[in-house]
Amino acid sequence: MSSEPAPHSAHDPLRVVIAGGGVAALEALAALRELAPGRVAPILVTDARNFYYRPLLVGEPFGLGTPRRYALDDICTDLGAELIADRVAEVLPDQHLVRTGAGLIAYDVLLVCPGARPYPAFQDGLTFDREMSPEDFDEALADLADGLAPHIAIVVPDGVAWTLPAYELALMTAAWGERRHPDESCVTLLTHEPAPLALFGTAVSDAVRDVLDEARVAVRSGVHPDVVTSSSLRAGGSWVGADRIVSLPLLGGPRLPGLPQDRQGFIPVDEHSRVLGVEDVYAAGDAAVSAIKQGGLAAQQADGAVADIARRADGGTPGVPPPPVLRAVLLTRRGPRFLRAELDDPAATSTFSAEPLWWPPTKVASRWLGPYLARRDVERPAPSR
Repeated sequence: MSSEPAPHSAHDPLRVVIAGGGVAALEALAALRELAPGRVAPILVTDARNFYYRPLLVGEPFGLGTPRRYALDDICTDLGAELIADRVAEVLPDQHLVRTGAGLIAYDVLLVCPGARPYPAFQDGLTFDREMSPEDFDEALADLADGLAPHIAIVVPDGVAWTLPAYELALMTAAWGERRHPDESCVTLLTHEPAPLALFGTAVSDAVRDVLDEARVAVRSGVHPDVVTSSSLRAGGSWVGADRIVSLPLLGGPRLPGLPQDRQGFIPVDEHSRVLGVEDVYAAGDAAVSAIKQGGLAAQQADGAVADIARRADGGTPGVPPPPVLRAVLLTRRGPRFLRAELDDPAATSTFSAEPLWWPPTKVASRWLGPYLARRDVERPAPSR
């Protein structure tokens, strides 16, 4: 590994180091191949061996399959990137270096995409975290099937902006219980949102409320749940009892030494995903300061960074990034429903559809990574975890 940056001339490709192995990092790799072929030398630095398609984790405990996995060395070979199996532990921006467990790596441009750290919102109840403690929710489902826990409460804590996983969890849990105890089981969803999936605007909220009603999921929106014991919580000024309480986790930033961060450890960026106050460093995905942590938005942030990097490689001037668009797939008993809203005007663009609104119609809508993975799935089916 280099200890100092090599001299860079106008004829050399930009040495672009990407830290991370998730959606934002791989979207950036795929975008660089399309937008700056031959003008950049991408290097992916991550201690992960595989990329997991995490949006499918919600369906895993219900027998709906396991997330697909993709070997990162194969992806890097396809996308023309070097893979360094290590983790960025510190950024030395004045020297254009990153420190890893094995040494120092030089960069011309750095894109930081290490993701965020989930942690429980409450001391009591269960936290839905399939990667760290899958057995907790599995036990709750087993108790529901055995008739020991007929009432399940799904909680969206204050501070969680991307709430769609709670809705899928509630719908799937309700269907699971109904098949086994049609007259006993019930699911209640409690959320701070003023209306179901309010980020998507009124049309989506109204349609989702109908989906919840049909599935016999009770929803209490506009409350601020506080889980007090494993079977009781306060919400909207009243007590709510349940046999099991399951909460979405909160997220903390990576707290990467050498870069600015807010109180939660997230990295502040501008509209081009450039890290504030630091030259030649970008951040995208859950690690960056953003109101909503969601895979499709992470991909858009990575696209914005790559557009700026490609512009630099060509010597062009910055453009105006497009407004972010929120896209998601909600799995219901009647099949997938496609949700879309432009975040600068969700009321006017709120869309709920049984037909795909983007292609390929994947859970994470992305300009470059989604089509690449779709082609790869056809050519080389990926094994499940």
